[in-house]
Amino acid sequence: MSISVADAHGDDGMQEKENDLTLQPDTAKAMAQQLIAATGVPDRTAELVASALVSADLQGKSSHGLLQLPVYLRRLKAGTIDPRGELETLQEGAAFAVCDAHCMLGHAAAPQAMALAIKKARLAGIAAVSVRRGTHFGVAGHYARQAAKDGLVGIAMANTRPMIAAPGGAEAIVGNNPLAIAIPTRSAPVVLDMAMSATSMGAIRMAAAAGAPIDPGLAVDDQGLPTTDAVAAISGMLAPAGGAKGFGLALVVDLLCGLLSGGAMGAEVASSYGPPDDPAECSWLFIAIDPSVFGDGSAITARAEAYVTAVERSSRVPGTGAAHVPGRRRQGARRQAQDQVPVSRLTITALKTLAAELGRSVPPAFADLD
Repeated sequence: MSISVADAHGDDGMQEKENDLTLQPDTAKAMAQQLIAATGVPDRTAELVASALVSADLQGKSSHGLLQLPVYLRRLKAGTIDPRGELETLQEGAAFAVCDAHCMLGHAAAPQAMALAIKKARLAGIAAVSVRRGTHFGVAGHYARQAAKDGLVGIAMANTRPMIAAPGGAEAIVGNNPLAIAIPTRSAPVVLDMAMSATSMGAIRMAAAAGAPIDPGLAVDDQGLPTTDAVAAISGMLAPAGGAKGFGLALVVDLLCGLLSGGAMGAEVASSYGPPDDPAECSWLFIAIDPSVFGDGSAITARAEAYVTAVERSSRVPGTGAAHVPGRRRQGARRQAQDQVPVSRLTITALKTLAAELGRSVPPAFADLD
């Protein structure tokens, strides 16, 4: 079947492109929610996870969007993600808590953990909540933003399976562990949201699915040699962002998440893409800081806004465009997406198979694709 950008929208809200299809957000969310709920996940949780996946796609973070849905469904079916798990507080004090997510859906557990950090920070000024036995929770910046929306500084981090070698090494030893920091201003918050690798494995998987090469310097093969072959990169390792500095950041995030939660770290963290019946636990850490305990809260956010404005208005090299403040470019990405959610052919095939196994349907246009 040929795919053309010029093809019109169908009744299901889908538009065909050369390498994938696009869904209207409501269609994508309904499909994801239906399939997640079919595995025994409560409707409210299924809606929360589906919304988070679609939001990631609309923000230009497709590596954390519907691409992940088949992985979640397989693990829910296998029981390595608990469809009805609940976040449990194991230990707590005025400004901290240690929690167990019991391998529930990360998108459902992480907001609860950050909410607990926010609640405690309101009383203590600053609070940290660590979580063991977590699963993939999507975009770390989402949880940092959660605190910023309440006027607090938010910090979120997690560890992943080892994908990065130590400098000069030929063995994956640390993950591309994400770190997000959100700072409230009078308008949109400043949100630094980064993994410690030069790119994400999700982005490389997307390139592999499209049969496209990756840029030099992003990954090495299983022998530790540089590669632009996405398939070779998947079986190899990611390059750290900024060389030894990126590796160092990845290491300390891993240590903070694993040590403070008593959960998995390093080689103890397995891949979500491994056999669905093999547990893939990870660890998280959430920190919330109330700026008002350090001075006049409104004055602090005003100073932050003034600084952001200065950055955005700073002098630029001709032809480079305006300066981007971390976190604000993603708002533009959502507008540029024109409310379309891309779905790769590989994901479509996987969802068709899983939908049949679960006795559910997928959007009608999927049926015509092999």
